[in-house]
Amino acid sequence: MNATGTDDAGLAERLVEICADLGADELRVLLLVAERLAKGRQRYGVLQVDNDGRDFRREALEEAADGLVYVACGLIRDRQ
Repeated sequence: MNATGTDDAGLAERLVEICADLGADELRVLLLVAERLAKGRQRYGVLQVDNDGRDFRREALEEAADGLVYVACGLIRDRQ
């Protein structure tokens, strides 16, 4: 049993059930996240949240700040 109360074998089944009710744009968002997870797995190995020493909140803040910089740069470029 994992943190969501679902055994690991049931996770994929539950995801399929949820996906069946999503619209195309919602599926695109989910696919984007899944692709990022797959890319991270190729680069860093299997994600194991309990054994990962990273400070996820700090990293999320840093990534969000970087994203804001990229958006601002894109807006400035578009105005030129």
